[in-house]
Amino acid sequence: MVSALLLLLTVGVRGTPAQIALRSDLVTVEVTVLDAEGNYVTDLQKEDFELRHDGTPQPIAFFEAQIRSELSRPLAVVFALDTSGSVGPQIAEQQHAARQFISLIHPGSVFAVIGFNDRIRIFQKFTSDPVRIARAFERAREVGGRTRLYDALDRAITLLSRDAPRRRDGRTVRRVIIVITDGFDYTSTISHTEVIHRANAADVTIYSITLPSYVLSVTGRRRVPTLLDASGIVRQTGGRDFSAEERDFMPIFRAIAEEIRASYTLAYYPPLEHRQDGRFHQITVTVRRPGLMVRQSRRGYLAPPG
Repeated sequence: MVSALLLLLTVGVRGTPAQIALRSDLVTVEVTVLDAEGNYVTDLQKEDFELRHDGTPQPIAFFEAQIRSELSRPLAVVFALDTSGSVGPQIAEQQHAARQFISLIHPGSVFAVIGFNDRIRIFQKFTSDPVRIARAFERAREVGGRTRLYDALDRAITLLSRDAPRRRDGRTVRRVIIVITDGFDYTSTISHTEVIHRANAADVTIYSITLPSYVLSVTGRRRVPTLLDASGIVRQTGGRDFSAEERDFMPIFRAIAEEIRASYTLAYYPPLEHRQDGRFHQITVTVRRPGLMVRQSRRGYLAPPG
């Protein structure tokens, strides 16, 4: 949901911007569409989508497709760095890849950096200055302690909700968390279900870059499933998990930028009786073209109380 009484959004399908006024009860959802081979589908139009609210089809009031050759929408990104002993030594590689990622996306984007072990520290509040981001990664080199993964994601969601700009360069800002971790949590006070709920409420997409662990079995080497895998946080916020097998972060950050370039933004007005009923409402997005899979940033939202 958006908070202003009236909000001007830029509507641009394939690069043709126009300004329209949208009421404050608009609900947005980011979606990515893939074919059977896992390739991004970027040629869809508004008419190709169906959006349902609690199972009932709703008119799509707002539609935007990213231009594949450039990221036309600014982002607010929180880099959440696991600085526990198992992950911290790769900070230099992460820093270099993150700087390349920044160069790939909209110049109006802003970034923040937090680090977490048994403490959560904000190394850099939102800025568009890549030098400050690089220095923040430098401050994350001190490692050790246990992991508060879920608490760190909750802090990142709070940063995005409280401090990130809602609009930059005349465009609405998409909210993203990129967490680099071993995927385990030992001391958090918040549950994974609450993290999902808060991310969905704030329309935040979470991408994870996991430094995997392996065990040997009779069938060979097998990756150890993590708590982050089991939690469903990444999947239920529309993100993806990437495995940093060779500790090479560059291809992963490029893949995240490519996925964001291939996304669509849809929005609708809920039925009047549901706009302030204080209840959770399910959002389902499908495409009419057969054989395609949709990944959406939120499965629903909690309406404010009347």
